[in-house]
Amino acid sequence: MLLVRFISISILCHLAFISTRFSVSLYAIDRGASTFTIGVILSLFSIIPMLISVRIGKWIDTEGPFLPTTIGIMLTGIGASLPLLFSFETADLAPLLVAATLVGTGFTLSILSMQHHIGALSKPEKRTLVFSWFAMGVSMSGFSGPVLGGLIIDSFSHRTSFLLPLGVSLCAAILLFFSKKIVRIKPKDTIIHKAASPFQLFQHKELRDVLIVTGLISMCWDLQNFVVPLHGSKVGLSASKIGFILGAFYLATFSIRMLMPLLAKIATEWQMLIATLACSTVCFFIFPFLETYLLFLLIAFALGLGLGAAQPTIMTLVHTTAPEGRVAEALGLRLTIIHASQVILPLIFGAFGTALGTSAIFWIISSLAAGGVILAIKKRKHLNA
Repeated sequence: MLLVRFISISILCHLAFISTRFSVSLYAIDRGASTFTIGVILSLFSIIPMLISVRIGKWIDTEGPFLPTTIGIMLTGIGASLPLLFSFETADLAPLLVAATLVGTGFTLSILSMQHHIGALSKPEKRTLVFSWFAMGVSMSGFSGPVLGGLIIDSFSHRTSFLLPLGVSLCAAILLFFSKKIVRIKPKDTIIHKAASPFQLFQHKELRDVLIVTGLISMCWDLQNFVVPLHGSKVGLSASKIGFILGAFYLATFSIRMLMPLLAKIATEWQMLIATLACSTVCFFIFPFLETYLLFLLIAFALGLGLGAAQPTIMTLVHTTAPEGRVAEALGLRLTIIHASQVILPLIFGAFGTALGTSAIFWIISSLAAGGVILAIKKRKHLNA
């Protein structure tokens, strides 16, 4: 019951984050922002988390999850309210820029706290199953955010769609308030490494390999959220259709995560990661050739099936390979890598998209994912040896 409560808080925080990012993208596109400008806005969701995720992880290791989660939900709610309070005519794109920064930082605080707390409450032999539940919940919120956001935009307006993340943040705050006695419990018997640099974690080879693959898979995951709205708008799809395309991706991640207990019995973690990267390679190569709505849905669903199995696998590997007492710090380092890619890649690919078109972005991602397949295959052979 406790795990269900904390997974529910995670789902609500993720829904607020996803719906805000979706609404910000389409609002900026509607106002005539360039591909590079949209890349800048989306990178702001990750720039502060990139700098502080490891410190947040250390803080959670010693403080516990309640205070970081509370601050995270507050920042998310404040950020989501800014585009509602200030129109484009009044403040141009400034509310979107500040909202992206606040929501990205708030989401990092809350989700990292919940990931650590859920892992700490789980028995080691049940951890893959628990993180599969967690990942299925995130898939549900990932599906609901773009779909509901697109429907609100088409039915009302872009600004109105920000009511969704604001309302969801309030719900998360209420659920956290009623769980405060449980969440306030601080970790016991924590080994604190005050003098150790977080990047010394890279000296642990097994953890280092997991973190490298994390970066590649994160790149594939997040850039589809960046390029699909751009390409969809380019071929004339409505906001609701683009929302359903992104929703199809998350629906597929939910579907594959339901099968994780079965997949875990027939395939190793690294075999699943190889399949994830191979699927991404194929899907991103095909995307630029798509122009019809149905094909968009099918390829997005296929990409979701591939990438959906990665998160519970990686989360389990991080908890397994991290040094004792530094799990949240390792999770924070993982988030630092993810956020670094979310800051740098939208800027780079935004510039590429402006200069060469969105097709070049898809093919570059496909090539990078193919390189990841080679790395993962070498890792599997090494473990087998």
